[in-house]
Amino acid sequence: MSLSVGSHLHPASRESEILGAQAIFRHPTDSETHSAVQPHPSPATPLDRPRPLRVLLVEDSLLIRKHLVSLLEDSEGVVVCGEVDTETDALTALRVGRFDAVVVDLQLREGSGFGVLQHLKQHHPELLAIVLTNSNTQAMRKRSMVLGAHHFLDKSSEFERVAELLESLR
Repeated sequence: MSLSVGSHLHPASRESEILGAQAIFRHPTDSETHSAVQPHPSPATPLDRPRPLRVLLVEDSLLIRKHLVSLLEDSEGVVVCGEVDTETDALTALRVGRFDAVVVDLQLREGSGFGVLQHLKQHHPELLAIVLTNSNTQAMRKRSMVLGAHHFLDKSSEFERVAELLESLR
């Protein structure tokens, strides 16, 4: 089964609610989640592989999102569970979803990545926050770090590092 929202198609076997016209959000499939989700795993439960790292993409460019999804699909143990293109949709996804990391652009279709970072700092400080932006100035970097970003990457020269950082978190 596939979920089509806006102009983006996301394969999924279980979808959660759609969070707005341009938001795509889903929980990992059973095969993507760790089988020891139960409070007390039985002896037959395989524990040799950790559950995948759940990632939310906050990016207004469909082309960049597709490239990120493609890049992260090739990463071991990383699954994109949500894609949004506005600050409002990001905050909604963070309220209702379960994520381990957020990749956020600073310039969004509505709102900004700074609002997302501020929300993360106040409500989800345990999530890894990676800023991926073309706005690579010292002022933007400093403001992002003050708002709780763990990494600040330039889209033009450090795009591939997103996958490396996420894989290292696992």
